[in-house]
Amino acid sequence: MAYLLVQQPVPLHPPPLCSVLGQPIHRQPPRPLCPTTVLSPSSPPFRPSRVMVRWMPPRAGYFKLNFDGSVYRDGSDRASIGGAIRGPDGRVVAAFAEKTEHSTVGVVEARALIRGLRLALACSVKRLVVEGDDLVLVQLLRGEETQTRIPAAMHDEILGLLRCFAGSEVRHVYREGNQVAHVLCRQAYNYPGVWTGGLVSRAVKEKVDEDRRGVAHERRREQQA
Repeated sequence: MAYLLVQQPVPLHPPPLCSVLGQPIHRQPPRPLCPTTVLSPSSPPFRPSRVMVRWMPPRAGYFKLNFDGSVYRDGSDRASIGGAIRGPDGRVVAAFAEKTEHSTVGVVEARALIRGLRLALACSVKRLVVEGDDLVLVQLLRGEETQTRIPAAMHDEILGLLRCFAGSEVRHVYREGNQVAHVLCRQAYNYPGVWTGGLVSRAVKEKVDEDRRGVAHERRREQQA
């Protein structure tokens, strides 16, 4: 015996639920997929593209030199260099802040690096990470770029000093991660000198303590390279 199964056709547009149940439907607005995050009044506007920068300590067995150069273009002919050498614990081993002859930014940055390398050798540092915010200089020393803003003699001197270490690395960091060297550079006009054993000014110590705590700083959009 055969059975024939007959199905009712399914309407392409089913009737609204209210006509089926005989009751009106009160539609609710769609709920957000996730709760809204409330920012404190002191927080900057949220930006998904925000870049946070922090100073990172060197790995065990290495020290890190952060250097910076400052050039005023206000007719005062002021220029200065600054830098700090720190160990894996973030403590300052040696630091310097000195005025220098007015020149281009590239040359002054190279002077700061040379001064820092010589100081590291004087402190018997064997392995060193070199970190600065002059991207052109860093790429030149890493062999990633042939464009240069410094004389060939300065370039050769830097390479010669780097070869004096048992191990060395050259890295770029944004200015927000180079704040200790930047403060030392500014300090050179009023409190120049060379310090060892962590004896630095209060302003420098505050930045050192921030770095040791891992404080991150927002890189402003207009400064991003």
